[in-house]
Amino acid sequence: MITILFLLVLFAITAIGWLPFALAMSYFVLSAFTFFLYGLDKLLALKEQRRISEKTLHLLALTGGWPGAYVGQQIFRHKVSKKIFRRRFFMTILVNIAVLVSFLSSRIELPRF
Repeated sequence: MITILFLLVLFAITAIGWLPFALAMSYFVLSAFTFFLYGLDKLLALKEQRRISEKTLHLLALTGGWPGAYVGQQIFRHKVSKKIFRRRFFMTILVNIAVLVSFLSSRIELPRF
């Protein structure tokens, strides 16, 4: 639910011109790619084959793929029981959103009273 809300807000701020279209699209592309990698990593885990590193998954989440990562975790039930992974994952979300808010605040001129 939080990912849908985030992506809707992202669309809205892109539609009003506060966020470049390319940046919004990068969130969607990275999210789709990250979602795919979570599914692939789960499949590799089930087949006991070489896996995608947690560092790679966190880096993709940090750079904007966290909505897809979150949905992938829920749908594939992947990495949901690893507390240290989840803690680091949520830190990537916080850092990503903080950078996005900082970027937006540098571009938006709010009215002065």
